[in-house]
Amino acid sequence: MATPNLMAVTTVTPKILSSSQLASGDNTVYTVPASKAARIAGLTLCNTSAAPVVVSVAVIPSGGAVDGTHRVVSGYSLAAGDSTSVSEVAGAWLGAGDFLSINAGAASAVDVVATGIEFA
Repeated sequence: MATPNLMAVTTVTPKILSSSQLASGDNTVYTVPASKAARIAGLTLCNTSAAPVVVSVAVIPSGGAVDGTHRVVSGYSLAAGDSTSVSEVAGAWLGAGDFLSINAGAASAVDVVATGIEFA
C-alpha cells in the first residue's frame, strides 16, 4: 500500500525506531512499514569499544540500494567510548519502504538508537 496522506492520518505514534548493536558492514536499522510514513527525531551512535570505528549513514528510498549514492555521513571516525548525534537525519521524512542504513567498520562495537514518529 502507498504512504498515507499526512492530512488524513489517524494514528501518530512516537517511538524508538531502532535500538541495536551493529554488525560489521551495512546494517539496515529501520524500514518504514507499508501504509506508514515516519519522521526521524534523532539518531545516536555510541562506540562501546576501545578503538575508533569508521561509520557511514545513508537514507535510502524504497526500492533503492545501499550503493553509496544516498549517504548523509561518510567515513566518520567515531572515537573509542564516544557518542555522536547524527544531525543530518534529524527531521527527515520517510515514506513506506524507505530505510536507514548504517555501515560500521567493526562488528559489535557501535550501538545505534533512532527515535521518531510513525504516521498511519
